[in-house]
Amino acid sequence: MGLLLGYAILRPSHPAAPAILVAVLEATITVFLADLVIRFLCAPNHPKRRLLPVGDQGARSIYQTAVVAASLTAATLGLADLLGALGTAYDPLIALVLPISTAPFLYLLYRLWSRRPAMAHALNSHLGLGTRETPTLILGLSLVTLYLAGLWLSAAAATLRQEPGTGLRLLLSLFLSAAVPLLALMLRLPIIRFYRTSDEQADSKAALRLMRAVWAALMVLTVVATAFIWGFDPSTHIGLGGIVLRLLFDIGIILLLGYVGWELLARSFDRMMATNKVGDARTAQRMATLLPLVRKFLQVVLIAIVAMIVLSSMGIAIGPLLAGAGVVGIAVGLGAQSTIADVLSGVFFLLEDAFRIGDYVEVGNLRGTVEGISLRSLKLRHHRGAVHTLPFGQIKALTNLTRDWSLMRLEFRVAPDTDLDLVKRVIKGIGRELEADPEMGPSFIEPLKSQGVRRVEDDAVIIGVKYVTKPGEQFVIRREAYQRILKAFKANGIDLVGRGVVVRVDDAQAGERAVGFAAAQAIRSVLE
Repeated sequence: MGLLLGYAILRPSHPAAPAILVAVLEATITVFLADLVIRFLCAPNHPKRRLLPVGDQGARSIYQTAVVAASLTAATLGLADLLGALGTAYDPLIALVLPISTAPFLYLLYRLWSRRPAMAHALNSHLGLGTRETPTLILGLSLVTLYLAGLWLSAAAATLRQEPGTGLRLLLSLFLSAAVPLLALMLRLPIIRFYRTSDEQADSKAALRLMRAVWAALMVLTVVATAFIWGFDPSTHIGLGGIVLRLLFDIGIILLLGYVGWELLARSFDRMMATNKVGDARTAQRMATLLPLVRKFLQVVLIAIVAMIVLSSMGIAIGPLLAGAGVVGIAVGLGAQSTIADVLSGVFFLLEDAFRIGDYVEVGNLRGTVEGISLRSLKLRHHRGAVHTLPFGQIKALTNLTRDWSLMRLEFRVAPDTDLDLVKRVIKGIGRELEADPEMGPSFIEPLKSQGVRRVEDDAVIIGVKYVTKPGEQFVIRREAYQRILKAFKANGIDLVGRGVVVRVDDAQAGERAVGFAAAQAIRSVLE
């Protein structure tokens, strides 16, 4: 190359000098640009600047393979131009250049097949194939071999037909075949980051499935783009084969894009759910209620859109189908009025924020924790384990016991001669103890305190006690409050009075006679 370049510069008057100069410059610029782009992406000597998610050895291997393949391709094309500029006859030129042109293809195949262990490890780590890595690798390498062989045959046929621009199309095809795996590697990092949460160390299965779909889509697009580069347009083929090929391609791309959209939609909602768990509790609870419903709705819409696009690509007019679906919808609506009423009632319940997942509610004679919400019904988990399913249309009134705050009132029956000041001091002390408790203290909004005498009965004085807590915490605190109050009352000599009838007898002998008479009456009734 250097000698030819020197000859072209020193002998500018020669008719072949300009062509030689252009051929040498084109080959040099091609290799320089390939080296610049691959070095920018791989950065074999600077791991911190590397854009591709590969190790040092992988980066050096990719860089070496790409630069050598580009050099061989540029040298082959440059040699053909030089021989043509020097006046070589067409037949000898073709006989010489065609065998030489196999060099970049054979080199690429050699590099791919010789690095099977490293590629198998990369497939397992990047795509999560597991035990399927070896069959998948063999299949992939076979497809790449067929692709490169077809590319060489297309270039050879175009050269034999003396079509212009064969070298440029060959360079574009090789650049495309190299850019696709590099693009897939670059997309892997944002996809893995999008799917990975803070507590995950390994790549999620959903991310690996999406990466496999991305690889498949890029490979199909590579084949289609290469076909267009070489002038093959399936839309121009009117025969049955062209129609089937175009139909399969359109449906495949639509389904693939629909799958990618499904995965991204599902993961977006998962991330929103995970983000809301670490934020405000009320916001997280509301999001846990609404997001699953919105997610299901959007997924149904996505399925409907994909189905309509597939039908449209098959040549089926979707306008009459939509009109027919509207008529069917009206008929179904008339026959399922109760279901529609349930759905509409549920929408308004959710808009009014009447309940959320985890709330404890009462609906008529039923009560329980809201465990699930669908489009038409509410699921309540009773504290004994039973699950109640309530259609929204049948809910006339709903009481939410876990919203904002909860007030708990307790009553204690003490003897009329009890020291009420002592009772107040004891309960106040227990209130301070509960507030100081590290587990129950943060749940209090208002402390445990005595309300004094609530009412007076014949044989007892009713003492009231109350406290205010965060929703859902009142029952645990009630259990602990009962235990501590009873223990403190016993320690301070405060007796509780049970319910019953107290009979006072002034004469002890009269009492004994009354007891004996009652016993005799009981025995007589048994004997009779």
